[in-house]
Amino acid sequence: MNGPDGDVVVSGQRARGSVLGSLPPERSFSPLDIRALGVNNIGDLLEAIRPQVSSDRGREDGDPVVLLNGKRISSFLEIAKFPTEAIERMEIFPEELSLRYGFPADQKVVNVVTFARYAAGVGQIDHATSTDGGRDTSGGDATYLRIRNDTRFNLNGEYNRASALLESQRDIVRDPGIVDDGRFRTLLPRTEQFALTGTVSGNVVKGVSSTLNGRLQANNTRSLFGLAGDRPLTRDTDASVFHLGTVSSGSAGQWSWTLTGNYDRATADTFTDPGRIAGTRDVARSVNSFTNADLLVSGSPLKLPAGPASLSVRGGVEFRDFSARSSLSGNDGRTKLSRDRTAVQASLDLPITRARPKRADGLGSLSVNANLEVEDLSDIGMLRTFGYGLNWSPLRGISFIASVTDEDGAPTVEQLGAPLVVTPNVRTLDFTRREAVDVTRVFGGNPALRPDNRHVTRLALNLQPLRATDFTVSINYIRTRTDDPIAVFPIVTPDIEAALPDRFVRDSDGRLLRIDTRPLNFERSSQDQMRWGLNFTRPLGAVPPGLQNANVRVIGGGEAGLQGALPPGARVIRPEAGSAAARRVENLTSRLIFSIYHTWRFRDEITVREGAQVLDLLNGSAIDNRGGRPHHEVQAQAGVFKGGLGARITATWQSGTYVRGLAATADGAAGNLRFSDYGRMDLELFANLADQFGGASAPGWLKGARIGFNVDNLFNSRPAVRDDNGSTPFNVQPGFLEPLGRSLKFSLRKIF
Repeated sequence: MNGPDGDVVVSGQRARGSVLGSLPPERSFSPLDIRALGVNNIGDLLEAIRPQVSSDRGREDGDPVVLLNGKRISSFLEIAKFPTEAIERMEIFPEELSLRYGFPADQKVVNVVTFARYAAGVGQIDHATSTDGGRDTSGGDATYLRIRNDTRFNLNGEYNRASALLESQRDIVRDPGIVDDGRFRTLLPRTEQFALTGTVSGNVVKGVSSTLNGRLQANNTRSLFGLAGDRPLTRDTDASVFHLGTVSSGSAGQWSWTLTGNYDRATADTFTDPGRIAGTRDVARSVNSFTNADLLVSGSPLKLPAGPASLSVRGGVEFRDFSARSSLSGNDGRTKLSRDRTAVQASLDLPITRARPKRADGLGSLSVNANLEVEDLSDIGMLRTFGYGLNWSPLRGISFIASVTDEDGAPTVEQLGAPLVVTPNVRTLDFTRREAVDVTRVFGGNPALRPDNRHVTRLALNLQPLRATDFTVSINYIRTRTDDPIAVFPIVTPDIEAALPDRFVRDSDGRLLRIDTRPLNFERSSQDQMRWGLNFTRPLGAVPPGLQNANVRVIGGGEAGLQGALPPGARVIRPEAGSAAARRVENLTSRLIFSIYHTWRFRDEITVREGAQVLDLLNGSAIDNRGGRPHHEVQAQAGVFKGGLGARITATWQSGTYVRGLAATADGAAGNLRFSDYGRMDLELFANLADQFGGASAPGWLKGARIGFNVDNLFNSRPAVRDDNGSTPFNVQPGFLEPLGRSLKFSLRKIF
């Protein structure tokens, strides 16, 4: 039809599972792209492509918002164990889309679209061992998933255990005068975990899709931390988690709505042997419960010449209770905290211009956004977040995003009131005296913590220069300024001790005895960085005509899996084995994959206290045992898959750092501690057994079976740390910084 400006306007139905709005994805993955990665479930898939889905804009580790079929889910646990064979497509969107779904604009958005019909059971077992010895891990996982349009049922059980890794099992060199108690100190604790997850979804009410999800998880951990006389000191932690989540969604006219609710309860019991020779164990118990409900309403309040405006409004309530009690050396302590939170968030997108196909006289597609969130916390007060930005796509394959966010952030209830835990014999590097000492460390909450305020500016450019090729380029610049940042306690350096003298206790000779490591507020922090990345994917060889960009599905599980996946009346055509058509189909399912991401930090500074020296983490200051912040970090991945055989290499590298201000050397000169460049490489090999032993005519027990062999840290690399004399201080020996080293993992997976 003709538009008001004489343009040709093509209207059509949106693809099933599309997200709200018209923001294009940064990347899209087909079933063949996902199959070539050789991963087992959605959780493993996101971990395999972590550089592509993580964001440096947020407070945490950058995990994305995950949607299912374009809709919110109650929690990621709901879909984490879905087999990757159930995925029809997966899309990665920039952080700005998260506003449409009621989240802050500091997480990327991943939309997972499943096939309308899928049914299979999946079992997996694996075992891993360190080539240096001392650490073995084993696990098993079983999943059943059935999908029929909006009806879904999933059940998953998993079990994992790992043995302890002791200091005596690595080349840890003791300083003179330090007791050789490596057989009684763990580098990695013994762990055991069991979890059971279930999900059921369907249309309970006509036009309303509802989901109920539950999870039970139990963990046990045991650590050793030295000797008291001839008695080993141990710490045992028993933890359990219960989760119940629900989500309902529907529409009314041009508006859609989603209602989510969650209840979580986590308990942890910690039993610690005291440093004194005799006495009962110190005990700490914490219970954390969380209940929330959110209503998100999205739609178009008005139409503008360039298109409809979009409005998303979210209202929510949260109730959190945290209680803790401890018995330390016969002294009992109790903490009980609660936090009620109400919040309202609104995000408005206004289109300014629209793209005009085959015409170069316009500005392309341009839209602006404004968003505001106001939250009231019962123990903190009123906090607010405000942001604005623009999204401009002047030409197909080019998009530019600019955004600004000013955000207040409260400390967590745990940071405020975690139970007091006193741990003796914690081996610590005292940078001030350049010696390793066993000190008493105090852990717990800090009720004096204040909210912080973050101001984030982001500029982003995304390019797809070759229309017919899956090749993308992304460039992001992020500037962050934070007042009163909330932080875990840093390491013991002269700069830190000078700024926080009340956190340290020394004896009359200056030897460090005790550190209070509870969280604290710094005065301010500043970061500037750029992150760019390339992604390239293509088939290997010629493909059938017309299928270069086809959405092809590979079905496992033999004839039963095939019949369960196809709609009634569907016809199956198989090319003759060895024919040219069969070779083209094999090429179609093959993949060559390459990606690389580079982070370049220009500024990373912290002011601990007003009037104290600024800590420049890029130039000699440090707040952890990794020695400051590297100027450069690189993450790269290359993979190939064809004929059921796959290989993938993942490499990481970071530039060296240094810590200045160590205690004076024998000649009276101030010392530096240098951390070398550090890189590691992981190798993954896998084989789909049916493809190797008969294809469609393979025995039934081979169909849907895959074996895997992984070598993590292929070259057994570890960080190297030296002072100006070429010596390595005790606590930054390679065995502490990278205790596991190279590990081998064998896995067997079967679809039923």
